[in-house]
Amino acid sequence: MTHRLSALLCVGVLVALLVAPGGGVLAAPAPPDTVATPVADNDFIPARDLDDCISALPQPGCGSESRGGWRQWAVFGVLVVGLSFIAWRIAVSIRRARRDT
Repeated sequence: MTHRLSALLCVGVLVALLVAPGGGVLAAPAPPDTVATPVADNDFIPARDLDDCISALPQPGCGSESRGGWRQWAVFGVLVVGLSFIAWRIAVSIRRARRDT
């Protein structure tokens, strides 16, 4: 029985390698012709060096005034309502289970 399983596994691996796009050989991407500097039109990306801002403790001046607002509070409100509904349903289920026993 184990010989059948190992034979089936080998056949499966061979089929997967043959069917895989490109025959399993990875081609290196062509190098870009020119190196363009990215333009930051995003309000959330600060105008200073991003290496200073990407860390667990970013330095002052890395934030954006565009953060937050009513959309963030709306998402927070929806999360609170959803978690409250789940907690309420769990409490009702526990009370019903205790009453039935």
